[in-house]
Amino acid sequence: MHDPNCDGGEFGAELPIAVEDILGRAPERARLAYTSLVTNAESHYDGDTGWSCAYITQQRLSEDMFVCLRTATRAIRDLRDVGLVRVLAWPGARTETQVRIDSVDISSPFGPVHAALMRSPKQHQVDKAIAQLVAQNRELEALASNV
Repeated sequence: MHDPNCDGGEFGAELPIAVEDILGRAPERARLAYTSLVTNAESHYDGDTGWSCAYITQQRLSEDMFVCLRTATRAIRDLRDVGLVRVLAWPGARTETQVRIDSVDISSPFGPVHAALMRSPKQHQVDKAIAQLVAQNRELEALASNV
C-alpha cells in the first residue's frame, strides 16, 4: 500500500522556517539589533521580497540600542552569520541594510532529498535555511559591490 506521506508531500512543496527559529541561534545583542532595525522609523518592509530595507548607520543603530558601536557592529555581524541581515554597499549610494522579516522557504526539487528534508529534525531544517540565506546574501552583496 502506498503511503501518501512517503514522499514528504508534494514535490517542490516548500517548508517555511520562521525567522524566530533562526533568530534563536543568534546572541542576545543580535536579537536586540534585529528588533531595533525592524522597528526603526527608516525601515520599510517590502512584501514582495520579505525583507525590510533601511538606510541606518551602525552608529545610529548603537545609539538606538543604547550600546557602544563595537557591540552594534558585532550584532550586525551575528545577524549576517545567520543570514537575517545583508548589507548592500552600492557604489555612489548610501549603504542599505536589509533585514529578513518573512519566513524562509526551504525545499529541494529532487524528490528523495525533499522527502528527507521534510522528515529531518527542526534544527537541521533551520541549519538549511541559514545556509540558504547566507549563500543568497553573499551573492547579492558581491553583486552590489561590483556594480
